[in-house]
Amino acid sequence: MEWELSSATRTVILITFIVYSIALLVVGFYSKRRMDKTALDKFVEEFYTGGRGMGSLVIALMIAAGLCSAGTFLGGPGLGYSVGLTWVMVLFAQNFMNFYILGEIGKKVGIVARRINAQSYLDLFVYRYNHNKMVGLIGVAGIVIFLGSYVVAQFVGGARLFESMTGQPYWLGLTIFALVVLFYAAFGGIRGVSAAIVIQGLVMTAAVLALFIGGLRFLLPLESSVRSIAEMNPALVTPWTWAPGYQFSMWVVFGLVMIGLPHGAMGCLVYKDTKAMHRAIVIGTIFVVLWTFALVWMGHMTKAVFPNLAVPDHAIPTLAMRVLPPWLAGVTLAGVAGAIQSTIGAMVIVISSTLVKDAYQAYINPKAEPAKLKKVTIWSTVAICVAIFLGALFPPHALEWIVVFAVGGLASAFFWPLILGLYWMRTNEHGAAAGMAGGMATYIIGAGKYLPITFGMNAIMVSLAVSLALTVGVSLMTPKTPKGIIMTWFGREYPKKVPA
Repeated sequence: MEWELSSATRTVILITFIVYSIALLVVGFYSKRRMDKTALDKFVEEFYTGGRGMGSLVIALMIAAGLCSAGTFLGGPGLGYSVGLTWVMVLFAQNFMNFYILGEIGKKVGIVARRINAQSYLDLFVYRYNHNKMVGLIGVAGIVIFLGSYVVAQFVGGARLFESMTGQPYWLGLTIFALVVLFYAAFGGIRGVSAAIVIQGLVMTAAVLALFIGGLRFLLPLESSVRSIAEMNPALVTPWTWAPGYQFSMWVVFGLVMIGLPHGAMGCLVYKDTKAMHRAIVIGTIFVVLWTFALVWMGHMTKAVFPNLAVPDHAIPTLAMRVLPPWLAGVTLAGVAGAIQSTIGAMVIVISSTLVKDAYQAYINPKAEPAKLKKVTIWSTVAICVAIFLGALFPPHALEWIVVFAVGGLASAFFWPLILGLYWMRTNEHGAAAGMAGGMATYIIGAGKYLPITFGMNAIMVSLAVSLALTVGVSLMTPKTPKGIIMTWFGREYPKKVPA
């Protein structure tokens, strides 16, 4: 940072953030009281789906805030600062994520989830693919590995933000984030997460608007600011720095394959009705376009006034502290924290549901009593939060690249088996297992540069091609899916008792 904030300013920022955190703890407390009143035999379903009664604003923000997270609010502006307009153009691919997800799979997933009483993202795969153990195990492994690394990156981003804006230690910010998320996610379930998301979404939107207006006034005249960036490095002001193939592959990462991300698709399981889903598409698109344009472009423009930031991820907090009054900078901190906590909450619910429903109940204790399941659900969620906290104590350096790796890994495993499972009757469990395993393995090999197989693009392009070929090829060479499952997924009339 090129100037030193006064201790009084940092104190105001810290107090604002603490007030915001207390408000979220209150949300968690009331969500916990509601969950405590839930009957034992309904606890797990209520914890993970909230009775499938979420309205349009909740669904819109569950997808938008859950997927935007630290990438849009910290890492994205950081790459806009260091890479330039090329990255700004790439991240615009995420603007229509609500449309990608709800428009492509929302209605079908909502119908099927109610038919089979799916309580987790992986439940869809397990039921669609004939309760195949290999599909379940590969799915559990993919979610734990890639979603786990994704959520660690979110915690790291939040703690770094807290550290840079308040001057307090990294571990203190990490602890506050962990406690807040733990309380409303572990004890309030999806209702606690959804209530927090609404508050967080509104706060972060107010913060973005304040920062954009304040930053724009500070940067005027814009022509002078752009010229100063061009003089530092002309490549920063062109949207075509990267090779076309690589740039296209990055659009795929932040656009189409959002459909395959478990924490994004969770919104499809819990919306109230089709009208709420349609409204969520429009509302979510408005929020994401606003956040993406304002923050990523502003991160790029920060280069004009702070050209030598040691940590590019600090572009947005640095600008906020320079152009906003302390209390409003505190609101910005709370808003960005809200985006991160929204993502963490949604991810924790997905990981918890995967471990409880698709690992513990499916393989360890299929006959678990409701009281036992309630304890396992709560304590598994607590354990996940603790494990993520410990993993984030030693933070990675390149936050956005960790996010890219996690998104690519999740999409490589789930994108084609999900899409084909919903829309192609011939897809079966053998093809899905082969596509999931092959996609993940190819992505790890390509992203890790163990073999030169990416052809100058992001590894997601090759892994998606391999996953598609294996899913289709193996499905065609192996027996068809049982008729009862096909009727459940594709028929107007369907078996009331889903095959076990």
